[in-house]
Amino acid sequence: MLLTIRPSVNGPHATPMSTHVFRSYVAAYEDSGGDRLGLFTLMAERFDCRSALYPGSFDHVTPAFVFPVTCFVDMDTEAARFFADPGVKELVALRKVYAEAPRIRFCETDYERGLPEAEASFDLLISLNAGFVSQHCKQYLKVGGILLVNNLHGDASMARLDSDYVLVGAINRRGARFSLVEKDLSTYFVPKRDVEVTQEHLARTRRGVAFTRRAFAYAFQRVR
Repeated sequence: MLLTIRPSVNGPHATPMSTHVFRSYVAAYEDSGGDRLGLFTLMAERFDCRSALYPGSFDHVTPAFVFPVTCFVDMDTEAARFFADPGVKELVALRKVYAEAPRIRFCETDYERGLPEAEASFDLLISLNAGFVSQHCKQYLKVGGILLVNNLHGDASMARLDSDYVLVGAINRRGARFSLVEKDLSTYFVPKRDVEVTQEHLARTRRGVAFTRRAFAYAFQRVR
């Protein structure tokens, strides 16, 4: 299922549907501090990202506020219903920080099976709590593009072992504020225990290894 959401022509005049979407989004993300708007803003400003692919997004539409081109991917039918609601385009139109009309796509599919997207077409690949996005969706990220990834399911560790990626930053969080560390990156991904971290181990356990120094998320650059 591929949905193209066209820019709103109604501006800030909310309809009942857009009011419902707005309240739902605020309750789910903004009230809990889980919108991560500062994180995506940091990626846009530091790495000049203009387009983003977000596998395992569910209804977390926040990246569309920051990036003019966004593709959300999830196989959950609730996510599909959310992005099909006309209120989503109203919400994005109200919150976007760029001048042009937003281009939003939603794919209701399992990202591991492939996507109807051109290879090397995105500046940013988002992997937050969604499995091994770094491996299954690498081909859609431009060479020179950025993988934004956390380690809850071990995907940051997987990327660290992948020679197609180079660690370029560690991201720390304090409340709604995010900061990027770009020095002494060799001090990250050092296991607390004397354990060999392999791709096979990560694929089997599907969870991150405990490290002596950790960050909220990491930025890797695709180098080939």
